[in-house]
Amino acid sequence: MTGTRVRADLEPYRVAMAELPERAVSVAGRAGAVVVVDGTGEWWRDAEAAFHDGAAAVVVARPSGAPAEALDVLEARASVAPIILERPLLRHDAVVAVADALPRTLRPGALTVECHAPADALAEALRDAIGWARVLAGRPLGHRAGTLAGGSGLALLESEARAAVSVVAATQPGAPRLGRLRITALAETVVEVDDDGGDLVIATTDASGRRTLPRRFERPERVALRRAVEAVRRVRRVADLAELRHDAVLAGQILHRSRP
Repeated sequence: MTGTRVRADLEPYRVAMAELPERAVSVAGRAGAVVVVDGTGEWWRDAEAAFHDGAAAVVVARPSGAPAEALDVLEARASVAPIILERPLLRHDAVVAVADALPRTLRPGALTVECHAPADALAEALRDAIGWARVLAGRPLGHRAGTLAGGSGLALLESEARAAVSVVAATQPGAPRLGRLRITALAETVVEVDDDGGDLVIATTDASGRRTLPRRFERPERVALRRAVEAVRRVRRVADLAELRHDAVLAGQILHRSRP
């Protein structure tokens, strides 16, 4: 099997390519390749430039915040070419593992979201925490009410299935660099997601007892690259960008537009 062409200048992704020798082959050009872009700075411009150069797919490593209009442009691209996002506190393989482990009828009546991070990481950490709430609720979420003062916020979200989602977010200088989050879904099966800056623990509790899901040892860069290669080979659409926008809009409403 011929490996998919990959252009990656970031060292962690070069390592990931070395770990996938039969799936990915390093190339210098962008045309027809999976192109990895750095998520710091104006990554949406770099992603658009990669597509302009003929990229078959783009992987964004740890995307920072992006303007809504920039995401609009990229969403049009995502309809014909995969855009894979490496979100450090919302690992795709962990999301899949949770979906496989939970009953299809989870339907939590309430969820709680707690998020603490250094000031410069709070928006991204809260965005990923909301992403977990969306995953566990099984439906998109909407903003209902909130307050924000002194770097701390309280908010009430609600899922389309009418599940209440309470959110506590605060800056914390001593938190891990990526932030710390905890999400609890209350249903017949209780689900707890606890991520201490990349050290992820997921547990479920039901009538038979409490179980902890196996830890994920595959590095997030390898997960993202593997997904991109698979999406290109199978011409598979991914929802990463739409999900990012959903989560980022809610995080922005909590941190910037909440009102007493």
